[in-house]
Amino acid sequence: MEYSGKFSYLFRKYTQVRVACFLVVAAIAVSIFLIVGIRNKPVPEIEAIVPPVGSPGDVIVIKGKNFGEARDMSYVEFAGSKLTASSYISWDNDTIKLVLPSNIQDGLVVVGVNNQRSKPALFANEVDIPVPVTQSFQTTKPVISSLSSSKLGVGSLLTIYGNNFGTSRGQSKVCFTCDYDQAVSEASFLTNTILTSNIVCASDFDEDYEYWTNNEIRVRVPDGAYTGVVFVDTGREKSDTVEFTVTASAGTKSYNGKKIYLVQYSADVSDVMTSDVSTIILRCPVPVTSPWQPALEFTEIMPVPVLQNYQNCIIHQITKNRNNSPKSVFRQTFAVSVCEINTDVKVSGVGAYKNMNQALYEKYTKADEVVVSGANEILALAAEITGKESNAYRKAQMIYKYMLEHFSLLEKLRNNDADPLELLKSGQGDAYDYAVIFASLARASGIPALIDSGILIGQDLTTQAHWWNEIYLAGFGWLPLDAALGDDLEYKRWPDPDNMTAADYYFGNLDSHHIVFSRGYNEIKPFAQDNKTVKYPKSFALQSIWEEASSNTAKYSSYWSVPSIKGVY
Repeated sequence: MEYSGKFSYLFRKYTQVRVACFLVVAAIAVSIFLIVGIRNKPVPEIEAIVPPVGSPGDVIVIKGKNFGEARDMSYVEFAGSKLTASSYISWDNDTIKLVLPSNIQDGLVVVGVNNQRSKPALFANEVDIPVPVTQSFQTTKPVISSLSSSKLGVGSLLTIYGNNFGTSRGQSKVCFTCDYDQAVSEASFLTNTILTSNIVCASDFDEDYEYWTNNEIRVRVPDGAYTGVVFVDTGREKSDTVEFTVTASAGTKSYNGKKIYLVQYSADVSDVMTSDVSTIILRCPVPVTSPWQPALEFTEIMPVPVLQNYQNCIIHQITKNRNNSPKSVFRQTFAVSVCEINTDVKVSGVGAYKNMNQALYEKYTKADEVVVSGANEILALAAEITGKESNAYRKAQMIYKYMLEHFSLLEKLRNNDADPLELLKSGQGDAYDYAVIFASLARASGIPALIDSGILIGQDLTTQAHWWNEIYLAGFGWLPLDAALGDDLEYKRWPDPDNMTAADYYFGNLDSHHIVFSRGYNEIKPFAQDNKTVKYPKSFALQSIWEEASSNTAKYSSYWSVPSIKGVY
């Protein structure tokens, strides 16, 4: 009472005390008002990005709500980078229009308003994703007037002259005949239907396309090409076919016994712990297409993905805003066509690499995240094995035989973090170690080489993750080999080829019981720089990112199944 009386006296007597009290009360009121205002401040929300795929210079519309009637200090962020003021066309409470800058990147899109950030949405750069060409009823048919040569070998440079090819390639392609199941070579007479239903196209993977204008195309004869025809397909119309002969000075390759597998696998995410809105992205690998795995059909993807085939992955995105939310399950099913590969190499006809496509050669002879061809012990062993041999086929064969003679295959896979180089010291390793060390020794010997990653299918249709190799021979193309199966890998084996041991068969040939999900290492960049990423180094696809989560995701659990076979036709 004494204290309150004294305060009352001071309050009545001194104006300064009354002013100070007023200011304190006002400050408390303003603070309460600001806190309540911040809590009730509307959060911007992205409902759609139209279109979700674009390229520099395109106009993009972001639809949603709570963006504010004017931009002021608000912003749009792509893959962690805020757009500059010159990018914005208009800004309304429910619509933002902007022009994509020249340095636009794939990634997550966020709208920021008054210190509030929207949940992210996904955007993809059109340059990196195949986009179906829309139908047009005003098209001009491409015309081939002449070829620089009507007779060339695989990997040789062909120049196509004509008109209406398009000023840039885009999704256009050059197609050649491919002889599936001897449909071409054993036909009693050739028809255009037979020649154009058995096709293989020049490949970006092999750096086949070198130059493209409306009147001239320079392209390499692709791996798997066979004597028949060549034509240009712009996605809208195809040119007439022109006869073309593929020479076989280095040998021949055939694709036989095509099987169609129905393949399915799933991934799930559960036990998410987050401090805020959490975004988790799954990159689910897709079987690749190649001359020996020519067709892929998406039969079921659940739920509907953000992107169906981007960087050889299906992109799923989920958003969690509370802990321990229900488990999310993602399932994908494909119909995949697979052929057996049989080769007959004319060793003396294998060309020198200096005469082949140098872009392909440099791409597949350098070390990468998996292939350790620059390691001192690899360089020393490669030199010891191949000696003075200069023929690429013979060098690869020497490496293959050395591995089968000096290394033994383990029945079980080693740990994911086990170093494949340990194979050189211990002499024991799994199929993954065999594939990594073979590719490393081959590249160290100057031979372009790949690690193929996928699944191996047993006779009872059980599956397991598996790894094998390809090497590129100048004038011939890619030659398959499987050192683990050559060394009698244990699985539910199919009948061995007639009159051939496993060791002989699996150097240069491959059965139709391998399904490949990645050829080489697929280097993927995250959608946002501060995202947390997860990779699985010993799985059915070799890629740098399988999962990525926003920075405010504390932890979560995930499980990936090995692809299984639901049917074979």
